[in-house]
Amino acid sequence: MTTFALNNLWTYLQGLSLSQSDREWLANKLIMPKEMTPELSAEERKTRFLRMAGIWSETEEGEEYYQMLKHRNDGRPLNREINLDD
Repeated sequence: MTTFALNNLWTYLQGLSLSQSDREWLANKLIMPKEMTPELSAEERKTRFLRMAGIWSETEEGEEYYQMLKHRNDGRPLNREINLDD
């Protein structure tokens, strides 16, 4: 994320009305190391999508949207370098 995007995210988070337990949950999510986040199989990701999409997932548009989400990062490098000198 860029500095601009992170600042916008921070402003948004500050505007939320969060209880103390919500703040603690969010803090734990933000500091969770990468290796602790579970890797999901393709089957598990699709199951989660279908659960969230509900009846819409059974349509042709729902399947197209799932395929788009599935392949949205195929052409992007994992670590994009930001060059501010350009």
